[in-house]
Amino acid sequence: MNPVRFSTFAALRHRNFRLFYSGQMVSLTGSWMQSVAFSWLVLVLTDSAFYLVLVGALQTLPVLIFSFLGGVVADHTSKLRLLFITQAVLMLLALVLGVLVEVKVVQLWMLCALVFLSGTAMAFDIPVRQAFIVDLVGKPDLPNAIALNSTLFNATRVIGPAVGGVIIGAVGMANCFFLNAASFLAVLLALMLIKLPPNQAVPWKPFLRAWKELLDYLLDRRELKLILLLMTTAAVLAMPYFVLLPILARDTLGVGPRGFGLLMGMSGLGAFAGGLTLARRLTRRPPMPSFLAGQGLFLLGLMGLGLCRNYYAALGFMALAGFGLVTQLSTGNSLLQLHVPDELRGRLMSLFGVIVMGFAPVGSILYGVTANYVGAGPSITGGALIAFVVAGFVLLKNPDLRHFGFTAPEPPPASGPIPPVITPFSG
Repeated sequence: MNPVRFSTFAALRHRNFRLFYSGQMVSLTGSWMQSVAFSWLVLVLTDSAFYLVLVGALQTLPVLIFSFLGGVVADHTSKLRLLFITQAVLMLLALVLGVLVEVKVVQLWMLCALVFLSGTAMAFDIPVRQAFIVDLVGKPDLPNAIALNSTLFNATRVIGPAVGGVIIGAVGMANCFFLNAASFLAVLLALMLIKLPPNQAVPWKPFLRAWKELLDYLLDRRELKLILLLMTTAAVLAMPYFVLLPILARDTLGVGPRGFGLLMGMSGLGAFAGGLTLARRLTRRPPMPSFLAGQGLFLLGLMGLGLCRNYYAALGFMALAGFGLVTQLSTGNSLLQLHVPDELRGRLMSLFGVIVMGFAPVGSILYGVTANYVGAGPSITGGALIAFVVAGFVLLKNPDLRHFGFTAPEPPPASGPIPPVITPFSG
């Protein structure tokens, strides 16, 4: 086998990861179809940028509220069982949404309630999903598995939104929600087939004590704190751009649901290319250049998107932003996971989830208020520009950060607040 090709797909040699990957391939496609349909449904019902932002905030607010609890649960229970539960709940919510749209009784308050419940499930799903990957492949293949997982996530962003836009125009929005509900059956079946070693019983501890363990661990690790700061800057000031995309697509670029779906799909295409490139790069190159370049490309792509008035140019900027975003997030995820003990991984990944999704309501509110005064495009450009300046200042003050790399975490002390290493849980 070609060694370069093998290094690019190294994590797929693990049976459990192949099962998980296959199930996600189907499920994520359905989720992206629903994402397009849901955004367009809110726009049709309200014709308001404010309500688009509000509903987007309600989806991510539960992550901010409950994700820390989700991280503690992920570190003290069966990851496989918890992931099965969260996926089943998300399937049920998609089915309910489809029924409400089909019988034409859906109202805005129903969407708000359903999206809040969905976000609550995601608050538990994100940390356990991220912490679960190392149980499937082990630490040597973890960066490759994270990059491949991001590649899959964003490959479905190419297919799902484009198909979703076509389905909305051809047979209506309800079918997007029904198809998404059906797609969860694939990942549930995959989780049932995964086999892991027996787990050890882990005593529960108070919530505050569990989080103090992680904070104590991070206290003296300056590089990890700087990476978290850079990711937070992008998450608050730039990543909420997606809530304004329906307005930008319709009012600035002059396209309908199919054009909107393609716009989102191009972001996924760029992210797919970024993830695939990263899967090979992280096996041979230092990680920090990828992290820093990814953040720069993401912010530059958004600046261009907000300024352009040509639909085809916007597609190119969306692809650039997608390439940069997945490069930054996947590299940052790998750096965090490979610098934390196994018994703290769920809690650290819940912090990652709060940064990626939980802080979005703050940025979404800022974007919504700004868009009502200056428009969607200038809001996107302004947020990305501020994030770029802040990131540049952090790097100027800490130039040695670019040399930070993958290393094994320090072993926990024999006695102290951190418990013994936990073996993988069974389903």
